[in-house]
Parts: sequence; structure tokens; C-alpha cells
Amino acid sequence: MVSLSQTRVRMLRSNWSRFPSMAATVGTSLDRPLIESIDTALSALGTSTRDSVLLYLRKRYSISLEETPQRMDEFLQALHALLGYGARVIEKLVIARLVETNEIPLAEARGRNLAEIVTLLSKGRNKARPTV
Repeated sequence: MVSLSQTRVRMLRSNWSRFPSMAATVGTSLDRPLIESIDTALSALGTSTRDSVLLYLRKRYSISLEETPQRMDEFLQALHALLGYGARVIEKLVIARLVETNEIPLAEARGRNLAEIVTLLSKGRNKARPTV
């Protein structure tokens, strides 16, 4: 017979295998800070809630944390479907983290939602990149 504590340990171990590491390949220079900011914002809800949200996004919408920069609109729609107005709070936490880490200037972030900021920054950073 398996004890309750053994079951909890197994669940904790298996939770980590559900989510790929944050070291996955990312496309643009904004991707890594954006992924880390999203992870930090979701972690503000608590580890188990963060894991539950990520599992829901993966199972229901086939969106992993690493794919969020490329699938921002889908990610935000799924987040709104799950959290309602709470998704806007997560968006604000992500934006605040991007400003805090100097990825975006505060002036560019004011009055914009996350999708607008990502679009604006990805256009700006792609123009600045030299073509090879």
C-alpha cells in the first residue's frame, strides 16, 4: 500500500517533468526575458497555481511556456479564458518585470497591453538586427 506522503513525493517529482526547462531555444532577443517575466508573474500566484496554469495551457491549448513569445495572442486569450480579469493582472506583472529588468523603457510600456508591447518591441529589435 502506498502512503499519502509517498504519493505527494511522486506528484512533486512528476510535476517537474511536465514542463520543459527554460533553457529551450528561443527565437529573438526578447524571447528569453519575456519567458522569464511570464514565469515570474505566474509564480506570484504560487508554485502549484503556476504549474496548474501551465499544465492547463499545455493540455487545452497546446501552448508551452517557451512558445508564448511566438504565440502571444493565443497565450493571452487562453489566459483570459482561464483567469478572467485576473489575466490582466498577470499581464501587468509581466510588463512590470520587463520594465524592471530594463528590457523595455517605461515610456513605451505606459498605456499599452502586453500584446502591443511585444509587437512593438519585436518590430524594433528586428530592424536593429543586421542581416547576414
